[in-house]
Order: sequence, then structure tokens, then C-alpha cells
Amino acid sequence: MLDELDRAILCALALNARAPLSEIARRLNAARTTVSERLEKLEREGVIKGYRVEVDFGKLGYRYLAFVLVKVRRGGLRGDKSNQEALAERIVSDCLTREGLPWVEEAHIITGEYDLLLKVRAREWEELTNFLIRYMPEQQDVVQTHTMLVLKAVHEDHTPPFTAGTEKKRK
Repeated sequence: MLDELDRAILCALALNARAPLSEIARRLNAARTTVSERLEKLEREGVIKGYRVEVDFGKLGYRYLAFVLVKVRRGGLRGDKSNQEALAERIVSDCLTREGLPWVEEAHIITGEYDLLLKVRAREWEELTNFLIRYMPEQQDVVQTHTMLVLKAVHEDHTPPFTAGTEKKRK
């Protein structure tokens, strides 16, 4: 369980992952060694999985964002993985290594009518078209897809659901 100091450290890092420990400690009115030890504990326990930069994908040339829902053929396990997981991993891998395919930023196994949700970014319209009308139908386990093209992102937030000293109340 996280205490108030842990949450405050996470919040400070979410706002600026490059902030020096001494600055975080000063802002939180805690000893630098205490903050350092807590940070190491949060990393060791897997609460902090890594440090990332926030990127403007448009400036990197990714002009298109789509969410693709995928119905997967039902079947048994492939080794220790379900058809859904094996397919998602193959799609992500292929899109990283094959020319002419977009980047799959996220892949999730979901509940409901569809089995997978893919968050796909493409630089060119042709990448997305190739992915949807050539690549996906080649996948034997794909039964059906449904694509939603993002017209405008209204809100994207990758910070934890709390700010310094205040956490959203969860029941």
C-alpha cells in the first residue's frame, strides 16, 4: 500500500520525471535519502516500471490515429497463450519489423463483442490502408475488424489519478 509520501513522490515524477531528487525532497519537505530509498522501493516493487518522455506524435510524422477492434477466432491455447494474446503479439511484432505497416502503440485483450483493442498510429494513409485491407485479412485468426479513426484528441493524460496531497477517492 502506498502512503502519502509515496504518492507525493509519484506525483512529482509524473509532472517532471527529470526532476533532481534534491528538488523533490525539498518540495516534499523530506530528506533526500528518504526520497531516494522510497524511489528505489517503488521501482523494486514494480510500481514504477520506467521513465518516459511525453512525445508530440504529430511532430514525429504520425498524422493518423485509429482504434481497431478485432474479433479473434476462438480456439485453444497456443503454448501458454490464448489465440488473442498470440495474435496481438504477432501484430505488434510484425508492425515493428515489416515495411509499410503502422505502429501499434497499444494492444489490449478486452471483454465484449470484440476480443482485441489496438491503438494504431500511422504516418501515411497508405500505412493504415495496407494494415486494414491487406495485412489484417491475411491473419487466419482474425474474424472481423472495426476501425475508428480519431478526428481530434480532446483529452489524453498519462499521469497517475492524483495530484500532490490529494488522491481521487476510490470505493
